[in-house]
Amino acid sequence: MDLKANIREIPYINKIKKIACLSGVEVYLIGGFLRDVILRGKPEKLDFDFALKTKIMKFAKDFSKSINGRIVVLDRVLRNVRVVLKKNKQILNYDFSEFRAENLLEDAKKRDFTINTLAAKINNLPKVEIIDYLGARKDLKRKILRAPSDSCITDDPLRIMRAFSLSALFGLGLDKKTKTSIKKHASLLSGVAGERISEELFKIFSVSNSHKTLAFMDKFGVLEKIFPEIKPMRNLGQGKYHHLDVWRHSLETLRCFERLVNKKLATNSRIRSYLDEEVAQKRTRAQLIKFACLFHDVGKPKARRRKKKKTLFHSHEKIGRDMTERISKRLRLSLKEEEFIKHLIYLHLRPGYLADIKRPTQRAIYRYFRDTKDEAVGVLLLSLSDWRATRGPLTNLRRRRKHEKVMFSLINEYFQREEKIPPRKLATGYDIMRKFNIPPSPLVGAILRKIDEFQALGKVATKKQALSLAAKVYLSKQMAEKENKQS
Repeated sequence: MDLKANIREIPYINKIKKIACLSGVEVYLIGGFLRDVILRGKPEKLDFDFALKTKIMKFAKDFSKSINGRIVVLDRVLRNVRVVLKKNKQILNYDFSEFRAENLLEDAKKRDFTINTLAAKINNLPKVEIIDYLGARKDLKRKILRAPSDSCITDDPLRIMRAFSLSALFGLGLDKKTKTSIKKHASLLSGVAGERISEELFKIFSVSNSHKTLAFMDKFGVLEKIFPEIKPMRNLGQGKYHHLDVWRHSLETLRCFERLVNKKLATNSRIRSYLDEEVAQKRTRAQLIKFACLFHDVGKPKARRRKKKKTLFHSHEKIGRDMTERISKRLRLSLKEEEFIKHLIYLHLRPGYLADIKRPTQRAIYRYFRDTKDEAVGVLLLSLSDWRATRGPLTNLRRRRKHEKVMFSLINEYFQREEKIPPRKLATGYDIMRKFNIPPSPLVGAILRKIDEFQALGKVATKKQALSLAAKVYLSKQMAEKENKQS
């Protein structure tokens, strides 16, 4: 690793130097780029952070003009401006911010963690001198995350989340004072904007062993401050099929999911591609399934009932779906992310019902794929992880092996179906409306779904057969409606 060479090779760095020298402004490269090169030998992203004492807007405009970039004002109060340029199908981000204090040393003391306080003066290029006021290089070598001041956390409580996301991404430990400060001020997280929380949370979900970090956060009382829904899940027993309370079972489900993906499914390229596919906001299926693992049983405290000495949780999947809708909105997740998570939580019991059947029928399998759609495999992986996290004294190992056999066969069938050319539609909505002289309505959709089902099962193969089936469905619906009116 040659840190100085990496700095000299930053795209357009000499244009920044030229503007700095002509305008008489001292410009420093700071933070993430330097940290990443030291820890990983290369930058994680093509994002570059620069600090100036003054003239930030003029500097950013001059630089943007020189490279034909685009200016984005990130924060008018804190004076933070970004210049964006697309080059060779890559996005380059150059962030310019003003010192948070009178000089570079005092500015470093106000940053989040020492590993982000390294700096290099751009005016002096090609000479490169790494400025390290607070022992950042020593902390990087020891892989320790350390707050530079006692007020670090209270200045911006989001830094609690950043401590854990940086720890997860770079394998860093927390020093004793930083741990104490996090424990002391964890309650301040409740006042942080949801979108800022979710940004750091999904960074944690991006690593292969996020369970370890989330369990660590839980020990500090951090997760409960973000998600008050966790508190009723703690110490809530689930009967003898389970060996853990609801919350610890949820954490264990996440661990089992990651173990399943990292070991048993590690070489399955189709599943890897499926899990790596972006859903929204650069967040993948895998990350969102991890979120669902944590909250698949969030509805159990409200659903819990005792009947004949048994603990029951009827409809917890429906309650959980509605609760995760509120959680998603609180975190400002996109509608796609919200619907994805709700869909998984609402359907996470379906694979178990299929496995309970001695031999699932083609109709039951068809309806499973029809209802789960593109997330069929995600629901199956959540179910597998849920079952693996359930190891109480009444657990039946033979039943579990059968469950897993069914689940893996359905996963294979999903990908086989994906490779097939979809069959030609035998009837359209217009055909149904014209035949029965009815307007667009849910009834039309119900008839079409029945035709699709019978076609998939090989019970209808022509348009004539499809319309004959449609007539039977239409007649049965009319009779049912008539009976309801009479009653």
